[in-house]
Amino acid sequence: MGRKLGRKLLLPATILFCAMGAAWAQSIQVDPSELDGSATSWKDAKLVSVPAPRASEQQQFEQAVKDIHFDFNKAELRTEDRAILASDAEWLKAHPDVMITLEGDADERGDIIYNVVLSGERANAAKDALVELGVAEGQIAFATGWGKLYPVCTESDENCWSQNRRTHFSAWPPPEEQTNIASR
Repeated sequence: MGRKLGRKLLLPATILFCAMGAAWAQSIQVDPSELDGSATSWKDAKLVSVPAPRASEQQQFEQAVKDIHFDFNKAELRTEDRAILASDAEWLKAHPDVMITLEGDADERGDIIYNVVLSGERANAAKDALVELGVAEGQIAFATGWGKLYPVCTESDENCWSQNRRTHFSAWPPPEEQTNIASR
């Protein structure tokens, strides 16, 4: 029985790790000044670190930039979500030093692979719309789908499912976690 379960999980796990690797590769930032002809490819260019947003900027981001939601089994933007994206784009254009990630999510229905693909399409739909609205593509660290891995609501009803069908916006890099070490 363990071997059967292992085989069933191998393909979804492989897809998930490939998606995570692709998201990481897309998040690499290249210093444009290094692309003066001396670098023969992006691999030869210097990598630059991106500073974490200041606490005040992080708070402004959380207040101003809102997630968008989708209909069941859809990755098309709804009219009300286009308005949210337009507002998000205005804030992002006014704060070009803030980088973001777009994380697509799905509700609990459907299999793992289907939901990873669908949620990726949702994240890319948001990315494409933001770029069309004038947000610099380089301001988006990555857009990826997480499927049903990170639900914001865990009840099994339409009200909850509708909250989970979304593209979540996060500032990048994430704020550093505070660790408390107990003194001896």
